[in-house]
Amino acid sequence: MLLADLGADVIKVEEVSRGDDTRSWLPPVAPTIPTAPKEASHLPPESAYFLAVNRNKRSITVNFKTPEGLEILHRLIKNSDVLVENFISGKLASMGLGYEDCKKLNPKLIYASITGYGQTGPFKSAAGYDVVIEGEAGLMHITGEPGGSPCKVGVAATDIATGLYAHGAIMAALISRQQTGRGVWIDCNLFETQIAGLANIASNYLIAGQEASRHGTAHPSIVPYQVFPCKDGFVMIGAGNNKQFKSFAEKVLEKPELVNDPKFSTNDARVANRTELVDIINEALMEHDREYWLERLTGLGVPFGPINNIQQTFEHPQVEVAEEPIDMEIFQQILELDEDDDDRDFSKGMVEAYFTQAEETFEKLDKALKQSDLATLSDLGHFLKGSSAALGVFRVQAECEKIQNLGKLAHHDEKKNEVKDVTEEVALEKIRESLVTVKGEYAAAEKWLRTYYNDPTDEDS
Repeated sequence: MLLADLGADVIKVEEVSRGDDTRSWLPPVAPTIPTAPKEASHLPPESAYFLAVNRNKRSITVNFKTPEGLEILHRLIKNSDVLVENFISGKLASMGLGYEDCKKLNPKLIYASITGYGQTGPFKSAAGYDVVIEGEAGLMHITGEPGGSPCKVGVAATDIATGLYAHGAIMAALISRQQTGRGVWIDCNLFETQIAGLANIASNYLIAGQEASRHGTAHPSIVPYQVFPCKDGFVMIGAGNNKQFKSFAEKVLEKPELVNDPKFSTNDARVANRTELVDIINEALMEHDREYWLERLTGLGVPFGPINNIQQTFEHPQVEVAEEPIDMEIFQQILELDEDDDDRDFSKGMVEAYFTQAEETFEKLDKALKQSDLATLSDLGHFLKGSSAALGVFRVQAECEKIQNLGKLAHHDEKKNEVKDVTEEVALEKIRESLVTVKGEYAAAEKWLRTYYNDPTDEDS
């Protein structure tokens, strides 16, 4: 998927009868769109899990066991830069699709195998599962509360890390091929990835024979460095040195006496008296809510952060800033029209023309809405969808399509995942709501672009 994100044309080969198993790992599912091809109307909706790891991929199904299926794969191999496979070691070789077989078809092919335990060793034929490897390769042993049961990580961390290792290896192999003209066989596996991921925990054992244990969110060598409860939630605080602890004790907890107390004055002492200090901090933080403590911690140089749920995570201000309102790939194509990178007059003029056109379209939409002219509203929604795509204002696409369909008295019910007829009154009300959203997104895009071109609005000047 990462290769696809970077522009590679990725073709996923799936099992013939049902496709990838994760397609049916539901709920939740993504709603089917009204414009989906009729040929796909019999297919079930795709699971959120499947979509999370298959972005930007094309899919086919091939029966490896037939001569026709093998011929299809051979043609793909001959014309591909990279092959990624996750069969048990030796399985594809037994079917004539191992590395040496594929190398004969395409000597420049980069062949990446992702398995549970690798191509050699007593476990090479065993299937690999993230949760099993987490336990077998030490991660569960160090995850969980002290004295409690081992815990798995909240996401498939070993799977993800192995994919990242494979991605880096493939990129390196592509560079190597430019120099040698030859492909390579990459062997990535979950077991070795997880052992590598033990990092300093592995180093402690290999160098000093030190066995690890579970510490929950706490750090074995630093105190305070863990999650603390407050009235309405939790906050992570990490005072990693004496200066940070001094600021935390004096300016956050308002307990300056802790700084000079021999039990807490140095990190060694704080580790030795961990339970007592943690109890003091817990008691203090439970007096107020999370926002109170976040405000007090801000600007002091003490590492801290809230423990957010998933909704709070996606509503984080940094997420909103990071998610630019413009499709950068499309915008880059517009910038390439400039003859000089230091002179953006052409692209700037082009962008301004798009926004002028959008303002004119909004005026026409307002007028058509006032006149209850559904046909015109549908046409203008279709037009605005196209012009916004040309500029890269991607967030409005669905709302513009909604206006287009509502103008024809058709509405896609996302909860029931079906298209239904609506009355003129309902259509006009929903168009009004969508138009508010579209105008807001255009305003955000225009503000972003003015900032890019260092062109303040009249209000700012």
